[in-house]
Amino acid sequence: MTCSCMPLNAIGIGKYAEVNNLDGGELMGKKLMEMGVNKGAILEIIRNDAGPLIIKVGETRLVLGRGMAQKVMVREV
Repeated sequence: MTCSCMPLNAIGIGKYAEVNNLDGGELMGKKLMEMGVNKGAILEIIRNDAGPLIIKVGETRLVLGRGMAQKVMVREV
């Protein structure tokens, strides 16, 4: 089974994505997981234009830098 995965910052505003994998190092992965960005989590894209991304995980809004968002591999749902 192949994954049609893409980086989080490739998903458009108002869309939902399921986290498939975290490509960063161990420290970044730990930080993302502490914020609720775990494998299988559903994220809503609130803002994705110039500057950082704003995403919603459950009822929590998070701001992710573009570099960090590039390492979160997701598939659109």
